[in-house]
Amino acid sequence: MAIGVWQLAIGKMRPHGQSSSHCPLPIAHCQSMACVPPVVSGIGSLALARCMALLLVSCSLVMSGCNIVGFFGAIEAERRRTGTIKVDAQYTGLEGQSVAVIVDASRDLQADGRGLIQAVLTEVIARLEANGKTKSIVPALQIERVLYDEPDLLGRTYDEIARRFGVDRLVVIQLEEFRLAEPGNLYVWSGLAAAELLVVEADSYIEDDVRFQAYVTVKYPTKDNTTIDDMPADAVALELLRRFANRTSWFFYRHDERYQEYQEY
Repeated sequence: MAIGVWQLAIGKMRPHGQSSSHCPLPIAHCQSMACVPPVVSGIGSLALARCMALLLVSCSLVMSGCNIVGFFGAIEAERRRTGTIKVDAQYTGLEGQSVAVIVDASRDLQADGRGLIQAVLTEVIARLEANGKTKSIVPALQIERVLYDEPDLLGRTYDEIARRFGVDRLVVIQLEEFRLAEPGNLYVWSGLAAAELLVVEADSYIEDDVRFQAYVTVKYPTKDNTTIDDMPADAVALELLRRFANRTSWFFYRHDERYQEYQEY
């Protein structure tokens, strides 16, 4: 069958009217696979060349594709490292409401950090006033003055405290820890702020109706073995306070945060 095909191909390449007897080569030789007409051989070489070219182009595209993927992958990684994302509020019940914020801390904690309560109140209230969409919010100085004049107020029910300030929402920060270093370690910084966060809806028919509750923990510095030679105490305290105020207030409004794998809280 193969010999017949090759003979047919040879015959088609002869001039019109020329018979097979005019073949300049012996018939037996023409019937062998070695007798391949130049034109037919050229067609095979062209096909092979095309295949090789396509193979080279395909390899080049694959390699280029890998480089492109790697390039855009690096761009995306850098974008996530330096960028932020929008995070929705977990509790929106402060919007359009009158709000008061109180900080409840032990006497020991207040004694160790003089001015700490005022600083936490000021920072949290400033963020809620700017972003919380509240109808009104009691200023920090007024909160402090009332609590100074009525030291037993924090021992009353949440509803009673809310009524004393004339608000519908009472935000309670039960501060449990705020330190710059481990007890007894005066050389290595290990800042920690921790608190229980509550929101009481005083206009509810349920007494002391806590509608939102969360636990806030913030550490600074995030780098281990940061010492007093690397950073002064006031820098540690201010950054720890800033991060704690952010984390505490962010529950109540849409905000920007770093991607989770790059967060340092």
